[in-house]
Amino acid sequence: MKNLSVLRSAAIAASLMTMSFTSFATDTTSWNFTTYGTQYGSGNYDGNNLNFSSADNDLTITAWADTRDASNPDTIQTATAAHNSHGLLNYNRDESSNEHYVDNYGEETDMLLFTFDDLVAITGINIGYHYNDSDISIAAFDELPTLQGNTWDTVAANADFKASFNDLSNGWTSLSSSSSFESKYWLIGAYNGAFGSPGWSNNNDLLKIAGIKTIAGSGPDPKPPTDVAEPSSLAVLASFGLFAAWRRRKSA
Repeated sequence: MKNLSVLRSAAIAASLMTMSFTSFATDTTSWNFTTYGTQYGSGNYDGNNLNFSSADNDLTITAWADTRDASNPDTIQTATAAHNSHGLLNYNRDESSNEHYVDNYGEETDMLLFTFDDLVAITGINIGYHYNDSDISIAAFDELPTLQGNTWDTVAANADFKASFNDLSNGWTSLSSSSSFESKYWLIGAYNGAFGSPGWSNNNDLLKIAGIKTIAGSGPDPKPPTDVAEPSSLAVLASFGLFAAWRRRKSA
């Protein structure tokens, strides 16, 4: 009888472990972009790339703005990506007084391209600080968008999802309309009329992005397959094996 009790307990424990692994797979990831002091990215234009990692995904952030004045409307160029204690910053090529914000101040609009290794849905955004107004635009793409030399209208026309949100408060805000769309390529920045609801802003949105929340996508895993069974698969096999052994012992 004691052995039967041990087998039953082990089977229950294995089943609980299986459910635990399943719940971990759907957990929301909170990305924190704040840091002590100002840190600049690496790469072209004095640092266009910022890199972050979570337990199950990697993220590269690049900065962009429509600062190339050779044509009308202006076309997009790289900017300097940075972050400080309030969050992500965009130093575009034309600004002077408000260059550290992600903003649409004056004639240029700053945006940040978030490139993930795996599919994600974005469910929330944390505004670390804003000055004047705090409207944002967001878009997602099924492949890496070409920004250099294009206009925001051209980029928006190729987006699979796009939306704008007005008057975000400092702190976390739920982005419910983007939570059902999965992508590896997300564009987030100051309000940009090309991405929806034109007419909201008077080009006075100046903000810093302290973080975002993502949920892992349900699409195919782009990582290479492995011959080693996943922990959840091992737990399932263990739970079935232990349950079968317990049933045999009970029937004997």
